[in-house]
Amino acid sequence: MIHRPRLRGMSLRIVLTASLLVVLGRGAHGHAVINETSAVAGTFTFVTIRVTHGCGTQPTRELRVLIPDGVTRVSPRFDPAWKVEKRMRKLDAPYETETGLEITETVDQVIWSGGALPDGFYGEFQIRALMPDESGRTLWFKTVQICDDGEIRWIETTSRPDQNPYELKEPAPFLKLVAKDAT
Repeated sequence: MIHRPRLRGMSLRIVLTASLLVVLGRGAHGHAVINETSAVAGTFTFVTIRVTHGCGTQPTRELRVLIPDGVTRVSPRFDPAWKVEKRMRKLDAPYETETGLEITETVDQVIWSGGALPDGFYGEFQIRALMPDESGRTLWFKTVQICDDGEIRWIETTSRPDQNPYELKEPAPFLKLVAKDAT
């Protein structure tokens, strides 16, 4: 008869319990994610950022989304429950639209505020924008979720092409640009 020490079984249970708590703890934090996984380079696209919860038990009161370089002609979706603000920045190099209008600035940030997204619910915040014509590029929409007593900063990006963004603690919402003929 082989005698296995009780400590080994207890250690295994402790390790399994700790692992489960880490996984559940990470899930309890949730994420801010983009519904779409890709967008066609050089086209207008709807980008929907989904916030999956409040901060702990607190509601989300404000959402700030930084628009990636190269994304232009940004229009946030109107939502009567939220005040929507576009903060602009000057372009390094102005460009001309197909109708001949010279564009000298672009949306730097879109901010939804004044509403309340309760914990236990999810919300969707949408923009329509012209994607850069750079297939293969990953666009990171860094997002800050602000609640009554704090914030969650969904701003981490990968530094290596082989790195899985879902392994980051607080990954920024992202989508990959694909070639027009890839769709």
